Amino acid sequence: MNRTKPVVGLPTLTWLRAFEAAARTSSFSAAAAELNLTSGAIGYQIRALERHLGFALFERLPRGVRLTAMGVAYLPPVRKAFEELADSTIGLFGGDARAQITVHAPVSLAALWLAPHLPSFAAAHPSIDVRLCSVVWDNASPDESTDLEIRYGDGHWLGYRSERFLNQGILAVCSPTLRREANGETRGEAGSVALLARHPIHIMGYEDHWLSVQRELGLRDAGTPRGPTVDTSVAALELAANGMGCALAHRIFAAPYLRTGRLVTVIDREFRDRRSYFVVMPERARRVRREVESFRDWLLELAAAEIV
Repeated sequence: MNRTKPVVGLPTLTWLRAFEAAARTSSFSAAAAELNLTSGAIGYQIRALERHLGFALFERLPRGVRLTAMGVAYLPPVRKAFEELADSTIGLFGGDARAQITVHAPVSLAALWLAPHLPSFAAAHPSIDVRLCSVVWDNASPDESTDLEIRYGDGHWLGYRSERFLNQGILAVCSPTLRREANGETRGEAGSVALLARHPIHIMGYEDHWLSVQRELGLRDAGTPRGPTVDTSVAALELAANGMGCALAHRIFAAPYLRTGRLVTVIDREFRDRRSYFVVMPERARRVRREVESFRDWLLELAAAEIV
């Protein structure tokens, strides 16, 4: 075998690097900025790669670019090749290269639970930088730029594989002032139920929480009362802490407010939630990087500690 013979049909590394950056950012200009090149140079390298392969890899849009079907199919092996090359280089020659992972999580989970715990991950994995992106609504289709997502629901999302990691009870909470005023009118659980029924704060996407609490409290015919509506648990808890009404929130979200005394429980019991939080990744076969596996394992251990 002639060991000096080049691999036939292999594109140049610069073309592949331009392709991977443009695919990840959905923009030739963003890829150019990342690689310290001009947009024209990125465009030239992409066209050269497309001519070499005989297929179009991108659709040119008025703003940005989008992968074609062949581009979507070609991206995973290209990314895998780069990752394996980087792993082998570090493994053989060492170095202090840092890795970055991108994590998407619901706003409330990211702000009230995940972010406060991230310092412990950073201490255990000092060479891994976490890019935490807060989202209100889930992406309809898999996002190639995201390494790992946390989603709330039943665990079934088209195009994704999911692993359940956290289920939380629901607490009804309000400000201490509102609770004292209610106790002054009617004491006991009857007064608490009446307070919750009169002053609910609704959260879009969590309407089933109110219906579930209604059923457990025997308020089946009460209907859905009026009250302010927000799109995140963080906003609902802040409204409740400022005396606007009663919020239904997962225990891990309400816990910081309960510890500081900004909120108190309306009813001293938890309500069951049929849905859970899941660790979610694209279903399409793709090599999971070691740093992503480390974060997932840490996340599962952290969630296990919340089970009481």
